[in-house]
Amino acid sequence: MALTTSVPLLISQQFDSEVVLANYQNGVYYNLDGSAAQIWLGLRANRTVEEIANACASATGGDAASITPQVQAFVDSMLAEGLIAEGAADARVETWTPVLSGAFAAPEFQRFDNLRELLLMDPVHDAGDEGWPLREPHEG
Repeated sequence: MALTTSVPLLISQQFDSEVVLANYQNGVYYNLDGSAAQIWLGLRANRTVEEIANACASATGGDAASITPQVQAFVDSMLAEGLIAEGAADARVETWTPVLSGAFAAPEFQRFDNLRELLLMDPVHDAGDEGWPLREPHEG
């Protein structure tokens, strides 16, 4: 199965060992750290689940046979969240080596929707005479 990280209205930014994903379609953002960030970066470099698991095993001294199911489960959870999609991946393979220390830890992402209102704002249509953002006054 070919996977792609090119999902409409999804942006990613790496900060040191952490990756933040923002989905401007549904207003949810995600924090990936440790092995989760490395798997994302591996997918961005057009690597397969098996290649990512083998590279993580090499980086941590772990067993690829036990890491592969964890990587696959994480990839499945990213598919379910709409962070990656099945489809034609870019044919070029970019340079990527996982940066992990210690034993391989099961990958997880943190999901946040507390900025949904801001991420879903439309600066063209949600502007008024007062400027942007135009928000309805809250009644208290």
